[in-house]
Amino acid sequence: MFKYLFHWILFLGFSLSATAQLFAPHTYPQGYFRNPQNIPIKLNANFGEMRPNHFHMGLDLATQQRENIPQVAVADGYVGKIKIEAGGFGNAIYLYHPNGYTSLYAHLNDFYPELQQWVIEQQYQAESWKIELEPPPHLFPVRKGQFIGYSGNTGGSQGPHLHFELRRTADESCLNPLLFDFNVYDVTPPDLHRLAIYDRNRSTYEQVPQTYALQRKAGAYTIPGSIVTVNSNRISFALFAIDRITGVPNTNGIFETVVYLDDKPVSGFQIDNISYKKTRYLNAHADYRIKTTGGPYYQHLTPLPGDRLGIYKNWSENGFVVLKDTELHNITVVVKDAHGNSSKINFSIRYSGHTNPASGIQSDSRYMLPNQINVFEREDVQLMTSTLSLYDAIRFLYSAKTKAGAYSKVHVLHTPAIPVHDSISIRVRPSQEVPAGLEHKIIMVKAARGKLDVSQTKFLKGWFEARFREFGEFWLEADLTPPVIAVSGVSNGSVLGSGSRIVCSVSDNWKKIKNFRAELDGNWLRFVQRGTTFVYTMDAHCAPGTHTLRLTVEDVAGNQTEKTIHFSRR
Repeated sequence: MFKYLFHWILFLGFSLSATAQLFAPHTYPQGYFRNPQNIPIKLNANFGEMRPNHFHMGLDLATQQRENIPQVAVADGYVGKIKIEAGGFGNAIYLYHPNGYTSLYAHLNDFYPELQQWVIEQQYQAESWKIELEPPPHLFPVRKGQFIGYSGNTGGSQGPHLHFELRRTADESCLNPLLFDFNVYDVTPPDLHRLAIYDRNRSTYEQVPQTYALQRKAGAYTIPGSIVTVNSNRISFALFAIDRITGVPNTNGIFETVVYLDDKPVSGFQIDNISYKKTRYLNAHADYRIKTTGGPYYQHLTPLPGDRLGIYKNWSENGFVVLKDTELHNITVVVKDAHGNSSKINFSIRYSGHTNPASGIQSDSRYMLPNQINVFEREDVQLMTSTLSLYDAIRFLYSAKTKAGAYSKVHVLHTPAIPVHDSISIRVRPSQEVPAGLEHKIIMVKAARGKLDVSQTKFLKGWFEARFREFGEFWLEADLTPPVIAVSGVSNGSVLGSGSRIVCSVSDNWKKIKNFRAELDGNWLRFVQRGTTFVYTMDAHCAPGTHTLRLTVEDVAGNQTEKTIHFSRR
């Protein structure tokens, strides 16, 4: 017994000291960038935190629960890009710095005056409020600490805050800002909650993993009984864990994990940089099925076959824990945050010698595999994946049913509990004749997890085609209902003054607006969008006198609604 404990002490000492050597050291500049605000940093979210269909790609900084906190440049540089959109970042500034990094400031209300005026001029030239601009380097230089804009709550924001990112300018990969030393105090190690074990002789989507609640004992975590018996000689793990910054209650994502088998590293990951081109691979990194059916985020410690995220490192056996006998073996999982605070899991594992039945993936034609094109065909429905669509093998499921008023059967294509990365092409043949001229009004409807989504279709040789990034139920319908425009702040005969606002709320029976356009006396007028609400505040583009305002809204089926209002400005 003493010998066994002594072995564990030596093993744990090795694990904790060796982990720092397993990943390449970071060489990011320290102290080069300053706080982007003139108030103390308080993190609401960190880099790598898991969100629906994506990782959180920067830091969310608190703004004292209010808007219009001045934001400043974190270093010398110039405004290299401006992006304005209704969702996502809302109003965002990108600053390019001479040391090869880019800083990004998102969800702003307004930019500093000279930049704000220039952006509005560009929007009028493009006749589009949504815009992406790349001013030349000499136009808007900035100095470290210079005021660049006001914090806000624009875009896909759920409350006032600043979303802040640091990127490598050359390839736009997002980097973990906490590795640049922003003087964030943190001595709190990650909290570890549950561990899942997978049979990696089978697809992870064709099994229910063994899960265990973790218990804290003697300064580490373990599972009940401290010994696990598995019916597979090749396994991997997933972990439900969270991190907290000292003194801040918000839960954050973890930074690094390493799995050890008998004192040797097997697999792990480190989230120090992620590209927006790969952020959707979160759906492979996390157990998607557990999360979408009401469970927590379990993070895989070994990548799935179709995962191309690039955060993992495998040291042996392709990252699998391979058990070559039925003896007890030691497992340790070391988990770290970006400040080096660590927690660990210790337990023993044994292979029973009895392997679960083979899945038959190679011989069953109903299986769809990752990293290849997969096709499903019936006389009235076709589905095609790309080589990037799937993360692991699935035994494809199909059924059909009828729906009153639909122009096709309802085709049940697998289940939305299994994720899709790249979009899949779906073609449906109508089950009843579509009247001539109505083809362009046919939309494809998707039902998944209690929500409906629609897409415009392409009609070709009797088939209607659309693309989606989710499995579910699909059918065709004709959309003949135009969208609705509700206007407040102005009506026919109104007399408006300085500071008056015109607010347009648009709605559609399928909740999908394709275009909104406002014209004042035949010229495009800048309305600011937030969701399905569009707002114009009286400015120099509406001079004193009488005016005609024309509003046009179009949905995905091409149905249009127009509204014309005659008013005066004093």
